[in-house]
Parts: sequence; structure tokens; C-alpha cells
Amino acid sequence: MSIYNQGFGGGMNPSITVTTTVGATVTVTLGTKSVTAIATGGTAKISVWDYGSYSIRAALGDATGDATVDVIAVQDYAVTVETVPIPTVLNNATWAQIKEVAEKSHGANYWAVGDTKQIIIDGKVSDGLTLSNYQTWVYIIGFDHNSEKEGTGIAFGGFKTAQTGGVDVALYDSGYGSSKSSGQWFNMNNNNSTTGGWASCNMRNNTLPLVKSAMPSDLQSVLKTTTIYTDNTGGSSTAASYVTATQDELYLLAEFEIFGVRRSANAAEQNYQQQYSYYATGNSKIKYSYISTGYPIDWWGRS
Repeated sequence: MSIYNQGFGGGMNPSITVTTTVGATVTVTLGTKSVTAIATGGTAKISVWDYGSYSIRAALGDATGDATVDVIAVQDYAVTVETVPIPTVLNNATWAQIKEVAEKSHGANYWAVGDTKQIIIDGKVSDGLTLSNYQTWVYIIGFDHNSEKEGTGIAFGGFKTAQTGGVDVALYDSGYGSSKSSGQWFNMNNNNSTTGGWASCNMRNNTLPLVKSAMPSDLQSVLKTTTIYTDNTGGSSTAASYVTATQDELYLLAEFEIFGVRRSANAAEQNYQQQYSYYATGNSKIKYSYISTGYPIDWWGRS
């Protein structure tokens, strides 16, 4: 009869020696357990506790690097992990890097409101529009915007025609400015109205999910659910009780968030909102056709 002993006999454990940037914090993780050490002199040796595939992260400030090591025997495993600095040009940063910086509220240390990052939209975005490798730029409209109510992060708007000096454009389809009896269109509702408010509208529940699915997968994976406040009932411009919260990843901007004043929205919306920095600093509120940049078009807000 043979007996398999999972434990490490003789008082010896495997170890992982990580070579990385001097002073970096090194964390090794297996399952729910992690151990951390400082890379004094550029190396950190960490004794591990079981066989398995360990995740390794080295971090120095916002610069990070990752690796994995499969521990299958009692020995020392050597691995080099490069800590990659955060690019100061937004377009050169990965969405994973942008997420890490955003989670620490460090975005303004590297980038500015209005900075852009190219994305490619590929696929059906409404019943009237399918895009094939459409290249456009999303851009920062605020850091930690309205954080007391909406939380921290980097808020992006879309879309521009170039990395610098681009024109603000909007997508639209064959339902633009008209009513439809069914389907998903770039209208708030198929009857081309805001009846019923944001929470139940066609744009939120049907069209924007299509837009998300056509976005790059690495962008989709870092989208943050945000608590936003809107008139979610409709039919009154003054009923404060109509303004309630929804949880959204993609959403249209509200009137006050764009203009900083209220003209037509429910008067109570602005009690829960702030104007985005991009618009507060005087950037244009006009959007043009994504296929004809000399043609200004109407664009929906969620109010």
C-alpha cells in the first residue's frame, strides 16, 4: 500500500525568489491566501505553503508587473517580474493600467481631462447600424466625478475623430428623429420620446447593451458600475420623488451634467448631480455626425 503525503516533510517548504525593481512590494497568491514581502536589493524570497499555480505581483507606486509560477516540488523557483510604469500618454496605457490608476484615484497624476484613447467598435449597435472596425477615440470627462454619490474613478465620454484636435461626434442610425414600433434604435424610446424616464427606457435597456458588446473586450472588462440619479418616472418637471438611483455601466449624460444649469429636466435632478469637468472648462457641447463631421446633430441626454 502506498500513502500520498500532501505536506512538506523534513521542515522544508518550496520558495519563490522574485527579482524585480528595488523596493517593490511583492505579493504571491494561491487561492484566497497571499503573502507579501519587500524586494530589498531587488529580490524577495518568499516561502510558500502548498503546491499549485501561484500568482505573483510586483508593485512600486502605480507601476506593476505580474507573473505566474507552478510549484510542483520542494525547491526554489526563480522568476523575474518587471514593474511597468504608467504611460503619461493616455493612448499608450492599457485599460488594465487605467483601471488600476482609477481605483487609487491617481488618474489626474498622469492624465488630463480631454485626453483620449482609441477604441475600435465592431458589431451591431442597433437595429439600424452595424459598425465594422470603426476607429474612434473616447476621452476623459472627469476624475472622481461627483464622488460622494457616484464613487471614484475616471469618467469617459465618446466619441472623437482623432487623438488630438478631434471633432466630437455621435453615433446615429436610420431611426434618427423618427418613431419605430419595435426594436433597438438610437432613440430614447421607440416613440422618439422620454416617456417613462431613464430606468425603463429602450436606450438604457436594449440599445446600450448592444453598444457595450461591440466594444473591445479589454474595455468591457474594466467598466465600472456607477450609481447615477435621474428622473426615472417621467411626466413631471418638479416631482423630487421621481429622481431615484440606477446602477449603470454605460449611460447617457444628464442635462445638468452637460450644461451646469437646468432648463427642461426634473428640477430635483441637479441636487444629485455635478457638471462634468470637460464641459465646465468650456469644451463644446455640439456633436457632429460620425460619418459627416460638418453636419451637427441632436444627441440624447438621459434627463
